[in-house]
Amino acid sequence: MKRAVRTASLGLTLAALVILQSQLFSHDDKTPKDIATKKNPVESSDAVVAKAKSAYEENCLMCHGETGKGDGPMAGMLKEKPADLSDAKILGEITDGEIFWMITKGEKTAGMPPFETKLTEDERWGLVHLMRSMSKTKPNNSPRKH
Repeated sequence: MKRAVRTASLGLTLAALVILQSQLFSHDDKTPKDIATKKNPVESSDAVVAKAKSAYEENCLMCHGETGKGDGPMAGMLKEKPADLSDAKILGEITDGEIFWMITKGEKTAGMPPFETKLTEDERWGLVHLMRSMSKTKPNNSPRKH
């Protein structure tokens, strides 16, 4: 009887850990409307882009690659190829807020971690400017119609 109780208890503990982990490392894929339509509050400047480039090199380059094509040194080890941040067609269709949200919350299906606690809000908005520069797309705060 004690063994059955101990086994059940262990099973419940493992289930709780799995649920907790999925809550910590996942997010609602839908960007909240107030974020999706938000204008980037950080003004683009050489200093902002330089700081974003430094953050990119430290946190993103290993997967997304030097020019953002998704060909970084770690890309081949991932289940899914990292997004091509230089793709003007894809980046042109999503808003600054949606990019900010992906950086903030991560992209669980692609295995991208969240940067909400690692980078400041201004640093994440700076990365949006850098991605706009990599993809040669203009700022956008008008979500596409689904």
